[in-house]
Amino acid sequence: MTLAARESLAYPETLPTRLVPDLLDRFQKVDYLQVFDTGFAVPETIDHFVSRKCRLHFSAAYELLQNPPVATSSKRDGRLIDKKAQDQALYQAWRERFDQALDFPQGTRFDLCFFWDFFNYTDDIALKAFSDSLSPYLKDSAVGHAYVLLKEGHPVLHRSFGVAAKDEIVVRPAHWQALPAYARPQARVTSMLQDFRVNHSVLRRDGLLEISLKAQLANTQP
Repeated sequence: MTLAARESLAYPETLPTRLVPDLLDRFQKVDYLQVFDTGFAVPETIDHFVSRKCRLHFSAAYELLQNPPVATSSKRDGRLIDKKAQDQALYQAWRERFDQALDFPQGTRFDLCFFWDFFNYTDDIALKAFSDSLSPYLKDSAVGHAYVLLKEGHPVLHRSFGVAAKDEIVVRPAHWQALPAYARPQARVTSMLQDFRVNHSVLRRDGLLEISLKAQLANTQP
């Protein structure tokens, strides 16, 4: 590990957030909080929630995006591949991968989801599959937080996030392999999320759109 890498771990960057405080305030009177995080366990997030009764689920979902599945359809229209059938096969392959990884104990219902910049590393098909796999584990009152990449070629990718304080996010260079990024409008991202709608959004100086999400559940939970 280089000296710069060691220093980034010891002295990570911090970012102000205007949206997370509102999300956390919603749960001041909740006795037992269940939190979903697409990243890895970071000490700041653990320390932030240690004073209250809660359960933190760190999914390391970024690792699931390494070596994406390749699905081909046997259906053909003349000499042309049936694109719709191929996309459905790819969706099923992603869905199986996410279903296996997000196999939480029965009764798990998340109040708060930290998606960080995970959506930016999934194409539309993978994002919809992820959303559908997570769906059974969301409470009706669930809320979420994410950063959306609106333009291609942005330099603020490949980072690890955590909650340093109510209004402060801690950021480090990610230790997993770099992933391709997918820049999209906010509306296109949220159209893949069947259970959430955007509650508030703030365009940051670094070009990322910070969004808070509110549940609009349409699924039937087990």
